[in-house]
Amino acid sequence: MHLPKFLTRHVAIIFSISFFVNLGFSCISPVFPYYVLALKGILKEIPEELVGTIEAYQASIELGALMAAFMISRAPMAAFVGYLSDRMGRKRIIALGLTLYFLTAVGFIISPDIPSLIIARILQGISSAMVWPVAETLLTEIVDKLHRGKAMSIYVSLMNFAGIFGPSIGVAIYKLYIVSTANPDLFTALRTPFIFLAIVSLAALFSSLSLPKKKGNSIIKKSSFSLRGMIDSLKKLSADAKQSIYVIYINGIVNGFGMGIVNTSAIVYIIQEVVKDPAGLGLLYSISGVVTIASSLLAGHLSDRIGKRKQLIIAGYLISRPVFFIIPFVKNLWLLIGLYSLATLSFGIGMPLMRVLQADLTPTEIRGTIFGFQQTFFNSGTAAGALAGGYLCAAVSTINFNIFGLSVKGIALPFWITATLGVFTTILFWLFVTEPERKY
Repeated sequence: MHLPKFLTRHVAIIFSISFFVNLGFSCISPVFPYYVLALKGILKEIPEELVGTIEAYQASIELGALMAAFMISRAPMAAFVGYLSDRMGRKRIIALGLTLYFLTAVGFIISPDIPSLIIARILQGISSAMVWPVAETLLTEIVDKLHRGKAMSIYVSLMNFAGIFGPSIGVAIYKLYIVSTANPDLFTALRTPFIFLAIVSLAALFSSLSLPKKKGNSIIKKSSFSLRGMIDSLKKLSADAKQSIYVIYINGIVNGFGMGIVNTSAIVYIIQEVVKDPAGLGLLYSISGVVTIASSLLAGHLSDRIGKRKQLIIAGYLISRPVFFIIPFVKNLWLLIGLYSLATLSFGIGMPLMRVLQADLTPTEIRGTIFGFQQTFFNSGTAAGALAGGYLCAAVSTINFNIFGLSVKGIALPFWITATLGVFTTILFWLFVTEPERKY
């Protein structure tokens, strides 16, 4: 078996960072909302041992605030470090970000209340902005243009593999503590996955020290950061490329807003209406992750063979967007997993191809800035959506709507808003984004 020619040592290091950090990040995802419920005082014993309903909507504002804290801190930093990495070098920014990632994991473990948890989330957002857009930029520079689709698909797929194994590992660590302890403490049980996050973050940090400082002359000489410098970078694009990038930015903020709303709402809906055990959330995240991996690998392979990145992204949008109209009517875990998996198709197809499309549209000397701006718009939308979703859940979760004689629970409203926004961005992307011709 021959390895791909683009799979150099440095590419492998970037892949390993993608995998290990996301493994730790996804490890905490099934227990994180329960940790919030416990810190707020709503959850006072091991959740799977409870009789009755967990009123998760009572913590919806806090759940939204925690997601918003991550995104609000990540949004401005993504643009700043993208520009800064063009000047200082990718390796230095990535290593600093991973150091902060490790310290953030420690912060999660020792947080005694929700305000402390919010501070840790802010630091996590900053560290995330320093790692992901910069690592993606470095990857597109190390790999030649004809193999970028495959490389970025592998990169995203490794993130998604981590998304499959991480929740299961997190639940396994949590369950192992419970079954091995006579009288398990709720907070200790919920904090055990965060210890794993700290360990893998440290491993990723050591890996990053072997990254190249720069690629040839692609990192231009150092200069001070300025907003005008970032805006001037966008002016270097052609008219078609500029229009396409602007539309991608608009889609980023709108789709981010929808994602923020639905992510907060989905956590409340699943815990309150579908399953109390954190293992249920872990199972949903793991199985939908398999679908995401398959779709991203297939999309990357097809885009490198036939091009048509724009059409493939639109196909993912068309498959996933209608699902959000249906999800709030489903209370069976397995059916919900099936629908949620369809919804993740858009992410699996769109994320790697959108990155590659941006790389195709932009020259390397400003690519870090372009990628950083995209992250800023998306994260800003997600932050606003998370706050809106938290307040919306708190407001509508206990009421019903009458639509054409059919009684619909208020929790359906956030899902429908997300679906409608998705239809809008699909049309916008189809009409105004131009894919550049391929050059061999």
